[in-house]
Amino acid sequence: MAEIRIDDGLVSYTLNGKCEVTFNPTDPAFAERLYTTFDTLDKQQEDYKAQVEKIGNTRKVFDFVKERDAEMRQYIDDLFEQPVSEHIFGNMNVYAIANGLPVWANLLLAIMDEIDVVFTREQKLTHPRISKYTKKYHK
Repeated sequence: MAEIRIDDGLVSYTLNGKCEVTFNPTDPAFAERLYTTFDTLDKQQEDYKAQVEKIGNTRKVFDFVKERDAEMRQYIDDLFEQPVSEHIFGNMNVYAIANGLPVWANLLLAIMDEIDVVFTREQKLTHPRISKYTKKYHK
């Protein structure tokens, strides 16, 4: 049977050399999940700060931090539809700070940046290719 293979735009990325994720950076469904996840985690971050201040310097803070870390990891794993958090972050809590931001934010912002770059590149390629076929078949 003959087969037609199409380019679905799926791209595989290695995250910190520890695991691989695959998605189409121009897929609005993925972008929506990404931005929804970011908004959710950002709200969790604000609540996290408030709760840590409320709990104060007691042993209870460690239990709270572990609980929130597990919640955040689940959101990240759900975004990629596979367990990636353990590979990326290992035993590090996702609320840990690197370069002024929580590590969860660094991950999602890096993905957002990649989406912007690829989308811009793909937009530039779209019109010339479509024009080629519309000129050919609209005679």
